[in-house]
Amino acid sequence: MNWQIIKRPLKLLVGWVMLIVGVITAPIPIPIGQLVALIGLSILVSESHWIKTKMQKFRRRLPIIGRQLARMHPYMPRFLKKVIDDTDPTHLAE
Repeated sequence: MNWQIIKRPLKLLVGWVMLIVGVITAPIPIPIGQLVALIGLSILVSESHWIKTKMQKFRRRLPIIGRQLARMHPYMPRFLKKVIDDTDPTHLAE
C-alpha cells in the first residue's frame, strides 16, 4: 500500500482525535488537555485548508484573541508559532 494515499486522512484523523481528547480533558488540573488540543489543532491547520480558513474567520470575528496570540507569540514553541501565523486573519481572502 502506498503511504502517500493514507497519510493525509490519517493525519486528519489523529488531529481530530487529539483535539477532541484535549477539549474533554482540558478541565483537569494538569494542563495536559490544553497541550493535546493545541497539538491536534496544529495538525488540523497544517492539513486542512477548511480548518485554516475557519480559524482565520474566527480570529477576525474576535480580534481580542488575535491580540492575545500576538502577545504570546514570542514565547510559544515553533509549532504553535506556525499555527498563529497560518491563521492570521490578514491572510484571509475577501
